[in-house]
Amino acid sequence: MKKVEEIFGPGGALSRNIGDYECRPEQIEMARAVTGVIGSGGKLVVEAGTGTGKTLAYLVPAVLSGLRVVISTGTRNLQEQVFLRDIPFLQKRLGMDFTAVMLKGRSNYLCPLRLELFTQAPLFKKESDGDWWIKIHEWARKTRTGDRSELLDMPENGSIWPQICSNPDYCAAQKCPKSTGCFISNLRKEAEQSRIIVVNHHLFFADLAIREKNFSGVLPSYDAVVFDEAHQVHETASRFFGFSISNYGMEELSRDTLRETGELDIKDKKDFLRDLDHFQTRTINFFHSFRSMSDRRFALSTKKPEKEASELLLSSLALLAERIGSISGLPDRARALAHRYSITHSELSRIIAAEEEEYIFWGESRGSGLFLYASSMDVAPLLKANLYDERTVVFTSATVTSAGDFSYFCSQLGVEDAEMLALPSSFDFKKQVTIYLPRMPEPDNPRFIDALADRSFEIIEMVKGRTLFLFTSFRNMHELRKRMEGRIKYRILMQGESQRHTLLDKFRENVASVLLATSSFWEGVDVRGEALSCVIIDRLPFASPGDPIMAARIEHIRKKGGNPFMDYQLPDAVLSLKQGLGRLIRHRSDRGIMMIADPRIKTKSYGKNFMKSLPAAPVVDSLDKIRW
Repeated sequence: MKKVEEIFGPGGALSRNIGDYECRPEQIEMARAVTGVIGSGGKLVVEAGTGTGKTLAYLVPAVLSGLRVVISTGTRNLQEQVFLRDIPFLQKRLGMDFTAVMLKGRSNYLCPLRLELFTQAPLFKKESDGDWWIKIHEWARKTRTGDRSELLDMPENGSIWPQICSNPDYCAAQKCPKSTGCFISNLRKEAEQSRIIVVNHHLFFADLAIREKNFSGVLPSYDAVVFDEAHQVHETASRFFGFSISNYGMEELSRDTLRETGELDIKDKKDFLRDLDHFQTRTINFFHSFRSMSDRRFALSTKKPEKEASELLLSSLALLAERIGSISGLPDRARALAHRYSITHSELSRIIAAEEEEYIFWGESRGSGLFLYASSMDVAPLLKANLYDERTVVFTSATVTSAGDFSYFCSQLGVEDAEMLALPSSFDFKKQVTIYLPRMPEPDNPRFIDALADRSFEIIEMVKGRTLFLFTSFRNMHELRKRMEGRIKYRILMQGESQRHTLLDKFRENVASVLLATSSFWEGVDVRGEALSCVIIDRLPFASPGDPIMAARIEHIRKKGGNPFMDYQLPDAVLSLKQGLGRLIRHRSDRGIMMIADPRIKTKSYGKNFMKSLPAAPVVDSLDKIRW
């Protein structure tokens, strides 16, 4: 405890090393709580309001504990911030002596063996792949990390990287002829010698799910784990404690089969290649049966694939598993293909049937990719069995409580017995923020969009652009955009016109601009200073009951005798609203207006749950009452 005070307190190490450092009681209280739980074991849930300084509040106790601690973040941006900024600060400026490593998911790293095999028989999908192959090949000769993030401009949907990155289905571990130069193996060894291991939620739960099946994971043994951006943990865990099939995965399996068996002396080779060709065609036909669906997400219980296409693809998977498995004298990599076909057959059969109550069966279309999922319905028992028993666990986020209550978050993750701590933001919202709840028609009223446009334009003129719109639907976003053209003099930016980071850069640089966005922009947006002076939310962010995951969980709660609205939909929406409003104030010098255009926050009985979760700031209902 004394060490925590010496670092965070007045005249402590942080104040001596940070020029504008202010001692924050909330940060000290969180650091004490994390120190206590790491020392004694158990579980801690901390809601740390914006500006608390929660990263150092958990990182310093983790370092001082002398234990091996995993830090898991919701986004790569925060992961890199912790590893590239905060950890070097503690090591160099505060003189803390500890080792640390950052690990990403396997697919972020180059596989030397797959690179060599690809070089021997490159497969390009488009003309630009040839240019990228030259760049990748040159980079591969010099890189020390094998991390694809070093290839700054490489497109996310490029066809080369999936063929040369590390893949657990293709990994022979120590038996691999390239094991000495394997980036994954070297990182694993480095992690075994490190005290602090920085990962993201996707890697953490992929590793945990592998361990549940008694396979070796990427992470070494650890004593404690801290989940930052913990509001994302439930959704991430539900994906990885399940399984999925995609057209990309099937295409990769077909490519690997051609590559591994091309030079082998296989009996009836012509028949084998014919069967492989049938598999490729049937894969295309199977996934094509979903293409007519208009929804980006869909439930597999109501939108099943065509029966004949399903049966033919399953037949091909079973046949190739048997044929490859019966070939004598196969090398290990080729023999692993039979196992992959068998596993794919089993998982696809379960997804097509969509009958197991412990899973949510759903699909998603992303660009040219089609993904079919079986996500875990309830991750709490899985986390209790695989994570909590032997390790200290800390969950922290700016959005954990709903109307001041931890119940929703804790029940989702099975940590009802955890120590709980709610810390207010260090910001002075009474001086920095005005909450504007204008008089508006109901969201389903035909006049709503026109009224939203009128109220919004008044605010935009007041703050001279500098506005982030957060919509709950693409439809409302596009409708408002139509009404903005020609009516405001400020530059309009809209989600979908450029990549997310490009839009945010333009929004920061062009102070007099307006950004219209939905979905992913509700969290993770950090725009400090005068570029963002107003956040406008069109509707209370209730997830669509037509969303397959939401619909499945609603039905699951109903079957158990619960109240889906009060137990799930309402607290979920409250947390989303808190995330959205949290985009506005990112620094003590920021000030601005939060406008919520949905009148239900005042007219419906459940509105009080949202009101209790708003910042402690003045609430007004007319423009002339706004302080600006």
